[in-house]
Amino acid sequence: MNPLSRNRRIRRELTELLREGVLTEALYGQLLDRYPITGWDWRSLGRWFLIFGAISVIAGLALISRTLFEFTLTKLTILLGIAMLAGFSGGQWLKRTRPALVWSGLSLELLGGLLLIGLTFTLGAIYSTGSGNWPALLLIDLLLLIGLSYALRNVLLLVLSAVVFFCWFGGFTGYASGWGAYWFGMNYPLRFLLAAVAMIAIAIIHQQSEAGPLARYRGFCKVWLSAGLFFAEMALWLLALFGNFDLETERWHWAGAGELILFNALWAGLNIALVWLGARLAMRMLTGYGATFLIIQIYTLFFAHLAEHLGLLLSLLIAGGGALALTFYLEQRRREHSE
Repeated sequence: MNPLSRNRRIRRELTELLREGVLTEALYGQLLDRYPITGWDWRSLGRWFLIFGAISVIAGLALISRTLFEFTLTKLTILLGIAMLAGFSGGQWLKRTRPALVWSGLSLELLGGLLLIGLTFTLGAIYSTGSGNWPALLLIDLLLLIGLSYALRNVLLLVLSAVVFFCWFGGFTGYASGWGAYWFGMNYPLRFLLAAVAMIAIAIIHQQSEAGPLARYRGFCKVWLSAGLFFAEMALWLLALFGNFDLETERWHWAGAGELILFNALWAGLNIALVWLGARLAMRMLTGYGATFLIIQIYTLFFAHLAEHLGLLLSLLIAGGGALALTFYLEQRRREHSE
């Protein structure tokens, strides 16, 4: 019999004798020490050796490749191209042969999409004309990724497409205005709002058609809808703070009170409508967006227009107290629904 198995059996018997009062606590402890059940954890040791070995091999290969091969952008392009094709091919193979690993296949294709972006930027660096117009590369990636999203029926690639669209659209408007404050200000926020309306329209068309001609792409409408709502919320947030500034014709836009009130009313109306629609249609996404950004709007208005008059201490007390009260209220509602 295995010593560990024998010791476990003996310890169980000793425990039973302790319950029956045959053994005292002191004697029970002394006897347990004679029959240990802990052995050397070879599995854990092997796991650490595996990790160490993998890191050592990768480091060694990196050092050897650096010693034997001279790094060039052309070689990087070849490696990225091979890795990209491997990602897309591996994803397709997993989806066809391992249905249980479908999300692993989708993730491999997502990795292929990320490598595609790296490949286009590397090619852009090789064939650069000095214009610095990197948003044009993102436009190429955007068109390719949207096509791949539908060709491969990969919702993760569609999410990546939405991110690339955000970077390209903002980068393009920033490029046109001499970059200005794009990364913080998201130049031309009204243009983002119009783009959001178009994306929401596509989401509605998707939702209406996924029971028919777009049945293969069930679930894509949620990506279009979520991306459209996010762009709309972010655009309205900036419009409610600064108005519709345009750095191409003026250094900064000093919005009047009427303009700010208009955009704040539009923002609040959107979020109230989202909360109502989310409850009516049982769509938690709509409710989540509406409630979250309605709270953000209240805090934004408070800190933008009231906090400076109330002072730092009182403003923090009011903001913190409001956050705690909201947390307690939401927790109470959650418990009521769970019961």
